[in-house]
Amino acid sequence: MSTERKSVSLGERWRREATRGVDDQRLAAALEALPSIRKPMVRIRAGSIRCEMEGSMGSIHEVSLQIRTLPQRDWNTLVRVLRRSKSIVQSLEDGRVPRSFDRLVARVIGEPLFPDARSVTFGCSCDLPEKPCRHVLALHELFARRLDERPWEMLMLRGVDLQATLAKVHQTEPEGDLPPLAFGVPEEPVLYPDAEDADLGQGLTTSQVRWLTGALSERCAQPALKALAALSSTPAEPPAPAPPPPVKTRA
Repeated sequence: MSTERKSVSLGERWRREATRGVDDQRLAAALEALPSIRKPMVRIRAGSIRCEMEGSMGSIHEVSLQIRTLPQRDWNTLVRVLRRSKSIVQSLEDGRVPRSFDRLVARVIGEPLFPDARSVTFGCSCDLPEKPCRHVLALHELFARRLDERPWEMLMLRGVDLQATLAKVHQTEPEGDLPPLAFGVPEEPVLYPDAEDADLGQGLTTSQVRWLTGALSERCAQPALKALAALSSTPAEPPAPAPPPPVKTRA
């Protein structure tokens, strides 16, 4: 029996977070309300998703989801690391958002690309008592379905300009200050494997970021690299032969 875990799409991840703790009856009501979303009026912007829904008796409900955009202070650092992560860049160019990119953002920027449910707020102009109401849940479901077809909209929601980021990644810049990749690999090793139970909230320490981006001085880096080279080129000494067993003599 295979123990390989099936990857979960961005849309399914969003759906799970949005419906955590919501009973089946309310979910069914949300699915019934889904067709009433006026599709041309769905607006996805940095930090918000807004739509209009047609209610009973011709009423129109304004529904919204809000989340803060990702901080940009360390984005240049992320770009430098992406230049050494060809598989992640290729996925982004293909319109996919791999879990490895989510982890990379979490460790360099300080929070993951994919938000948890607590960081998403909502609003609706209806007067229904339950919170979130079926209109908000319907908008969550609509966005989950869109993510399965357009995963890059997650980047748009978090305020990431994907095309500008890829353009910076492909800019030719001297990178002589970057440490060579270990063991001759073609790209920086992924910081976490694509597993469902990996910790996304863990950040790199300052020294780890400095090493990853080549910010260490030559004075620190060169002796370490020379020591590693010496270790790899020095043949291992053969083990010393075991002493012969003692000879037994008769009395």
